[in-house]
Amino acid sequence: MPAAEEKKITLNRESNEHTRRLKRSLNKVKWSSALMQIFWTAGPVTTIGLIGGYYIGYGTMPSTELLIYFVMFTVFSGLVGLIAKVVKDGTRGHLEERSKHDILSVTDKLADLILISRDKIVETYEDETRTREAAMQLLRRVDLTPFGVKVAFTDLTGNQKIGEIMGQIYAYRRIGLQTRVRDLYSEYQDLVFETIADLEESAPAAAKELKKWFTGNTSGKLKYGVPREKQFLQRVMSAIENNNPYLMTFRDVEEMMILAFELIHGREIPTLTFSYSGKWNYAKSLDELEKKRSKFRVTQAKVGNRMRATAAYLVETGFAQPEALPEGLEINELIGKISEILDRIALQTSRKLKVNKMSAAEIERTAAILDTCMELYKMAYQASKDSEKRHKDLMKAFEDWKKVKTKIDKTTKGIKIESGRRGIHINENVISLNEEAILQVCRHLSWYFQKEDIKNRSYSLFSLFNNRGAMAARRLAIEIAVALEPHIHLSKPEIQRNINATKAIYLGGINPDMSALQKQDLGEKMAKEVDNGLSTSAIRLAETLVYQYQVDLSDNAIEFFVYNYNAPRKSLERLANKVKGEDEIYKQLNELPPVLSPPKSAWLKSLQSVKKRAERLK
Repeated sequence: MPAAEEKKITLNRESNEHTRRLKRSLNKVKWSSALMQIFWTAGPVTTIGLIGGYYIGYGTMPSTELLIYFVMFTVFSGLVGLIAKVVKDGTRGHLEERSKHDILSVTDKLADLILISRDKIVETYEDETRTREAAMQLLRRVDLTPFGVKVAFTDLTGNQKIGEIMGQIYAYRRIGLQTRVRDLYSEYQDLVFETIADLEESAPAAAKELKKWFTGNTSGKLKYGVPREKQFLQRVMSAIENNNPYLMTFRDVEEMMILAFELIHGREIPTLTFSYSGKWNYAKSLDELEKKRSKFRVTQAKVGNRMRATAAYLVETGFAQPEALPEGLEINELIGKISEILDRIALQTSRKLKVNKMSAAEIERTAAILDTCMELYKMAYQASKDSEKRHKDLMKAFEDWKKVKTKIDKTTKGIKIESGRRGIHINENVISLNEEAILQVCRHLSWYFQKEDIKNRSYSLFSLFNNRGAMAARRLAIEIAVALEPHIHLSKPEIQRNINATKAIYLGGINPDMSALQKQDLGEKMAKEVDNGLSTSAIRLAETLVYQYQVDLSDNAIEFFVYNYNAPRKSLERLANKVKGEDEIYKQLNELPPVLSPPKSAWLKSLQSVKKRAERLK
């Protein structure tokens, strides 16, 4: 008896994306209203307009044929316009929707990751220091309750009585009962200042915070901006330049995410830069050196970040063990180890394919993994080629600058601010992203989140693969710098100086339960609220002129900064009186950038073979 015929059911996926897109476009059009508008315009409006205009111009009524012509012309023009709108919405329109989706998605993820980074900052401390850092994080919220203030200061000082006092003072102060506040201040002044004195040696930040809140300078002003971590951009750029992400801290990672968040939501960061006229060869050569160094930094960032992303991906997928690619590995050693692992994968894949020892699922998975690895490696290889060229340009600019500096040191004691045509001109500008730049930055970060498999409301980035999240977080900070660089030139020292001199937007109001739209609204509101004063930027600019460009800060220059930018006079006077030493601005850049070989033919051949086998199995 013949075996029963086996019936197989094949599952296929049909994508009707174009049909769905057309339906959405058609649904957006209010047909009854649109057609009514067309016929209203073609009928009464065209008829009245034609008759009136024709009669005024020619003194007679238009012919019936002419009237029919204009009516039908209006009808057909309206219909063509309506069809064009439907076609646009069905083709170009979905790209606009995708762009809006990318912005919301990046907003959502960045906000969650900022919260996670704060937790990671607290996690890096131990015992009492961890408790105090958590309390400091709590005090950075504008919407604190009296109970929250009590908890924060109890943890901050280790004294429950101090916590209760501060909670009471805050409760009375927020409803305007200053008389009761003064009573409590007088009653507990000695106790609080004694506690401050005890804390100043072991926890100066805690002592400063307690004094600030006790005297009335509370966190309500935070909505106008919060101080940035000092020199965070310099550390990020140093990490990029040296291919060592460990040169930055978790707080630097948080600051980079906040910077991206505020720029995406319309923040305009005021800047002060200077230009000069006349034959100032020293400044010109230094500027040229900085431009070359900036370009070199960006290509360095791409090489290092793509290779570390490849390493993380290999560990994530199980194709490499964590101990084979440990965190903190020097970049050239990392390149060698990744190359060895890709050699092994390509060899094993080819052997298994020859003897048919791979299941359909394994073939499909291997094809996807190798494809991603090759994509990342090719990006790193291209950046490596660019990096070599940028390094040569940098070394040439460095030699030119040294020659000019040596010549100036021999012929003059210093450079003075001159009057007339040959002088320094202060330029005011803003650092911001236009609409197109925002879209490009969000597309870049959306791509990166997809590669890293970062999902909404997920702690996956900072808890990846057995405590590898620290490196993943630092790579995100570098990727943000790469995404922002084409638009705001983040690698330029003057841009770093101005960003460091401004306040970051206050994001204490963010919580994990917010929707993406709520986070977007908060970001836009805080970007408008933040204080954009230029006093700190003026001080930083004066420091740059004095220390880097060896300019003498005259009384007139001090008066200029005080009058125009409200810069603190005492700080400027101290700066003018300091003796300028022979600062070593640049080191000899003898170390060559990491060099990558092109993707090996064995890797590409293995990828091509496994992809062909995967295609045949579909």
